[in-house]
Amino acid sequence: MTFASILCVIDGESGSEGALAAAFALGRRFNAYLEVLHVEPNPEDTIPLVGEGMSGVLVEQVSADLRASAERAAAEARRLFDAQCAAGDVKPVDAEEYRATGKFVAAWRHVTGREDRETAQRGLLFDLIVVQRPSSEADGAYAPALEAGLFETGRPVLVAPPSVGEDFGKSVVIAWRATREASEAVSASLPVLVAASEVTVLCLKEAKSEEDDPRALVRYLALHGVEARPKVVEPSDSHGASILAEASELGANLLVMGAYGHSRLREFVLGGVTRSVLTSASIPVLMAH
Repeated sequence: MTFASILCVIDGESGSEGALAAAFALGRRFNAYLEVLHVEPNPEDTIPLVGEGMSGVLVEQVSADLRASAERAAAEARRLFDAQCAAGDVKPVDAEEYRATGKFVAAWRHVTGREDRETAQRGLLFDLIVVQRPSSEADGAYAPALEAGLFETGRPVLVAPPSVGEDFGKSVVIAWRATREASEAVSASLPVLVAASEVTVLCLKEAKSEEDDPRALVRYLALHGVEARPKVVEPSDSHGASILAEASELGANLLVMGAYGHSRLREFVLGGVTRSVLTSASIPVLMAH
């Protein structure tokens, strides 16, 4: 079991470096085909949303500003990709010219369109999608690549913080509840789990039911050659904060969990474990829905 293909979506803004670092580290680890995708927004798609009641001159000015901003982000995304290739002595290739080699390959793809649409379409044929961590500045920050990856592709998504160590995934915490989403996340993370040095199955006592017994997951993992230990803890008021605090105490550098136990609207408006972890985690988080 391995990751043979990885899609990394970056927007060229703050946080892109972390996503690239995580994607390159996994690509090298699994000799995978890595495709880095930057989707440059089309100003014409945005203008109808803000142009009502604006003069023609003002619309043209806004369009020019949006285009210039998009071009700067695209240039920065490419610069970061090239820098990551240079740092790892990797020769970049164009995604359209890629041919299978069985070795680590880093390919670049730049398209114009909508990030959610492109991620949903292209992500279907990758084993893993890597995205940058959404900002915590806005309440319920919109993260198009993340949401498209989770809800439209059926693929696992690795959410990377701004800084990622090369050896992430050696110490793993699984935030376990007996749900389909958590089960999907565990299954998707098996390539990393079998190579990890430490794996802890974490259950929050307050939220735990009989079915959530972490020892059951420990036995399942043992069938795959993964030696894990169970741990049940009393949560604080925030379950998301409790999970992150335990992961930090255990020295984990990867968190595995299911995403969106409630509807995403309820999660983002009212708050929830997924949202709390997504916007606050200082380590990569591998999620599935």
